[in-house]
Amino acid sequence: MKRRLVAAAGLLCLVLAGVLPPAAGAQTKEFVANIFFPDKHPIAKYSYADWAVDLEKASGGRLKAKVFYGSSLLEPRAGLSGVRDGIAHIGHHAALYTPSELPESNVLNELSFAITDPLVAMAAVTEFEMTDPQMQAQWKKAGVVFAGGYSTPQYVMMCSKPVRNLEEIKGKRLRTAGASVSRWVQTVGAVAVNIPSTEMYTGLEKGSLDCATNVVSDLKSRSLWDVAKHTTMASLGMYYAGPNWAVNPGFWQGLSPADRRLLFQVNAQAMANLYVGYQEAIAEALAEARQHGVSFYEPGEDLKASIRSFIKTSFEDIYSLAREKYKISQPEALVDRFMKTVAKWETRFAQTDRKDSRAIGKILREELFDRIDAAAYGK
Repeated sequence: MKRRLVAAAGLLCLVLAGVLPPAAGAQTKEFVANIFFPDKHPIAKYSYADWAVDLEKASGGRLKAKVFYGSSLLEPRAGLSGVRDGIAHIGHHAALYTPSELPESNVLNELSFAITDPLVAMAAVTEFEMTDPQMQAQWKKAGVVFAGGYSTPQYVMMCSKPVRNLEEIKGKRLRTAGASVSRWVQTVGAVAVNIPSTEMYTGLEKGSLDCATNVVSDLKSRSLWDVAKHTTMASLGMYYAGPNWAVNPGFWQGLSPADRRLLFQVNAQAMANLYVGYQEAIAEALAEARQHGVSFYEPGEDLKASIRSFIKTSFEDIYSLAREKYKISQPEALVDRFMKTVAKWETRFAQTDRKDSRAIGKILREELFDRIDAAAYGK
């Protein structure tokens, strides 16, 4: 913690000394970007590492990101406040770490068991967060500009021992991401453990976790195959709550409308690259995992039945949950508007080649980002 505080303080000193430009500088060419995933994780690779290269190239060097990965600059829970306070100019943030600040985003992710297509989820949540007045009010109150979303693929269970049915899952400690997965875990008699994904490996290694629920590509990208030799391919929802790119308002106002538009265009392609790249990462992990001693299982019928039952009750429970836990007064209208956006993108992507990142990027650019007024957005 001391090392990270020193790094953050040093960065602020560089800004004040003029080595790095201030967030509001109109001629900003270099800026700080932050993501808590390691650089080889798909979200970090496609949304930050490759994105930074593409942004610099597309801008002719005007927009050059210095990217901090892992917890080298900000802890996962500090992603939002770090961008708001100017420690990073642009950053990734998972909304589960700040439910009181991002209540609407967390409510949307309560529906993750019922939305099975990560490309649809990513497009829908991005459009909804950028165009819905209630969502925009959330971001204004949180003190950042939302510049694009993301979605993981379906989560599975990666465990230290076989967990294939209700009997085997009972009493197990599962690392979960998001309230929806945590609620399902509780319905099957297991224990939900809410820790950052950066702590999954250690938890499994030391025995404080029995399973980690996350994308199966993490067997490789986080080396979970060293400590989790048993993977059950149960579909446990996705995670899409929070900004892939939250932008500091001062930095945003210092960008010209043309550079904001450029950022939108690069973000659109990065989202497409993330979707395709994630699928490739999953295929690679599945192909290599058995060489690391990992066994794969299909969930038992009773486990699948518990998931089906949970999906059915999710829509029944979400409204009371939104009111009581997240203090949202009219959740029915919020959910209805979001699900209509989801349906729109289900139709739009129905005939799309899912392996063609350029085609996907073109759709996201033309039918989403190009329709945002770059000059007026974020004010």
